[in-house]
Amino acid sequence: MKTRTLAGMGASLTVWAQLFAQSSLAQTPGGTAAPAELQEIVVTAERREERLQDVPISVGVFSKERLDAQGLRSVDDLTRFSPGVTFIRDGTGSSANYNDENSDINIRGVDSSSGASTVAVYIDDTPIQSRRIGFGTLNTFPVIFDLDHVEVLRGPQGTLFGAGSEGGNVRFILPQPSTTNYSAYARAELASTYSGDPTYEAGGAVGGPLIEGMLGFRASASYRREGGWVDRVDRTTLAVVEKSANWQSFATARLAFKWAATDKLTISPSFYVQELKINDTAVWWPSVSDPGAGTYRDANAQANPSTDPFYLAAVRADWDLGAVRLFSSTSFYSRNQHSISDYTQYDRAAYYNLATLLGVCNPPCSYLPAPGDKGSAYFTDTQNNFYQEIRLESTDPSARLTWTAGVFYAHLNENSTEFIVDPNLDAEFPPPGNLVCFIPCPGGLIYSQPYYRVIDKQLAGFGEVDFKLTDTLKAIAGVRVSDTRYDGSSNYSGPFVSPLPVISASSASEHPVTPRFGISWQPDRDDLFYATAASGYRVGGINADVGSLCGPDLTSIGLTGTPPSSRSDSLWSYELGAKNTALNHALQINTSLFTIDWKNIQQSVYLPTCGLQYSANLGRVRSHGGDIEITYHRGPLQLYLSAAYTDARYTGTVCATPVINCTAPGSAFLSIVSEGDRLPGAPWSFVASAEHAFAIGNALKPYLRVDYQYSTTQTAHLPVQNPANGLSDATVPGLPVVKNLGLRAGVRFGGFDVSVFGQNLANAHPILFKSRDIAAPFDQLYYERGIRPRTLGATAIYRF
Repeated sequence: MKTRTLAGMGASLTVWAQLFAQSSLAQTPGGTAAPAELQEIVVTAERREERLQDVPISVGVFSKERLDAQGLRSVDDLTRFSPGVTFIRDGTGSSANYNDENSDINIRGVDSSSGASTVAVYIDDTPIQSRRIGFGTLNTFPVIFDLDHVEVLRGPQGTLFGAGSEGGNVRFILPQPSTTNYSAYARAELASTYSGDPTYEAGGAVGGPLIEGMLGFRASASYRREGGWVDRVDRTTLAVVEKSANWQSFATARLAFKWAATDKLTISPSFYVQELKINDTAVWWPSVSDPGAGTYRDANAQANPSTDPFYLAAVRADWDLGAVRLFSSTSFYSRNQHSISDYTQYDRAAYYNLATLLGVCNPPCSYLPAPGDKGSAYFTDTQNNFYQEIRLESTDPSARLTWTAGVFYAHLNENSTEFIVDPNLDAEFPPPGNLVCFIPCPGGLIYSQPYYRVIDKQLAGFGEVDFKLTDTLKAIAGVRVSDTRYDGSSNYSGPFVSPLPVISASSASEHPVTPRFGISWQPDRDDLFYATAASGYRVGGINADVGSLCGPDLTSIGLTGTPPSSRSDSLWSYELGAKNTALNHALQINTSLFTIDWKNIQQSVYLPTCGLQYSANLGRVRSHGGDIEITYHRGPLQLYLSAAYTDARYTGTVCATPVINCTAPGSAFLSIVSEGDRLPGAPWSFVASAEHAFAIGNALKPYLRVDYQYSTTQTAHLPVQNPANGLSDATVPGLPVVKNLGLRAGVRFGGFDVSVFGQNLANAHPILFKSRDIAAPFDQLYYERGIRPRTLGATAIYRF
């Protein structure tokens, strides 16, 4: 289905709304309609405060009330209800560390599992996303507690937000201290998951003036423990080793101040700290599980724990200079994630496969772990990032010319370490089968990576102007000019690569220019129509040697040795949109259509024989689609409907290196991407929500709410699924149909909101991700991951 379908939907709904509004006015005495109840939403999508309906960008907004009403507690929940966004927990196989924290986020088909992130993740004005280097780096996300709102910006935001926003932004905006009013928020929750352990949460926040009109504060703290539902069992006997092993816990604390130094200058220091603990993976083995019966099991030799603490210290200054406003943001983000992954199965599968291919796999060579075997991979991912941004902006929103200009500096230091220890491999793969231990592996240390570091430096100047051609027609122009440099260094050794340490270093500098142009027509306060063209950019990266185990894979595509470094990629996005309000502000319809041309795309290339990957430039991708959001609120009834369509596909066949022609008849080498291959993501996604409130006297306000999310199955090959490509595993399925039904019933009174809820009430168990260690006939050990089974619970919230 083409995007004109969405265009027709948007146009017809807009016309219908206008006619319905006229009809409603005509039927109301005095020519006035019943009072509307939709609240205006203020966002900072263009780095200044504006009404959502005035912003010529496709933006999804989750207010604090909506977050609570829908029971959204994590980025997984949030993105499920965001049109045009696909979020996958992909830490299922060896290429993603078997770590449950590993994830992949996709906005409008712009998606990459390698290199710098395509989607920026912000806490207020600070980006916190990670760069993919090696296998031990992954993104973290803030806990959804005591937020003012969340903004999901669809499409590239390179002009105002920089290189990390190629596909879009997800911005978590925290509540700011007040120097005049007190406020508080508290939340407690208790829930039970079918076939799993209970979940519980408690947290609170309070803020207000310490010195009236001069000094204010806000403090918060929370703790949440999510019960697991996947049992870890003994591989031989299936006896339970740890029940509901995949539990997680989140702890947060924040302290922020606001000092009104003068009536024009405010300074706001803040400190936020968060720690995530994962006890074990939520992946199950289908060979020993029965999701339909509520039985989820894995038979790993050991757990896959992870701990991810970070803190963010920031100072904001806001100075009203009359005709202009000066804004400064200084922040430091420090993170020290560390984890252990169970490599027991992977080590033996990889060794066995290589030895079998070379015909030297003699007994006791076996791909099955023996009792007592234990292979452990120890990972760390540390980030120490400094940011400074200074912006000037005009202060008169009614002026013919409004503008924003600024400078940005970032120094990002990320390092990943990895050590793989498997004491029994020497004995199980003796010569000549022990091809990878060139020398005895002391203590079972088969891989040592004391550092794999990338330092990114960026200095950028940016600006954007809005010029009113007429009272209703406005032209938009902006540009960001950056000077970027990245320095990469690595040190690794061991049987995967070489008996001697391999030390490498490389660097590159680039000068990207990311402009944005547009035009908007706003005939009145209730209607906005716009067209924009915006550019996005992402820095390149480096590759480490994938090792001797991957030799057959590299040979099949024409590579030898260390794969070449990946270069930067960029895109242009073209968007048409409309934001319309009708029925005396009871109805809003926001629509957009887009086409994205992405060139030189950086992506991970999976090496199925060894289960590893490297980063490469894989040609061009074209993505097109659209989204529509309908919000209605009148009296006791609230309705929300959304639909989004995305089709992102490669426009040509790509060889591993330009030196070879893998498309020539009889070529000895195979492609790594074929024309028409797709990027991950559901083609269609839908969300429907409804809430109806009742009244009992003047105090009690009972309500009933339903939320339903549906996404269609992936209907086309990803490169790794296409048998026409050299590096593929056609047994791995794409995304399935996903359905999720939630209900909530409660009562609001005197600042309290007490409710009971059910999530995934149909107890659906779609397989969101499936993989195996090695794409070889002997390896029939698959790993699967889905969504949390049916969960029932109760929530109590207090807010003033």
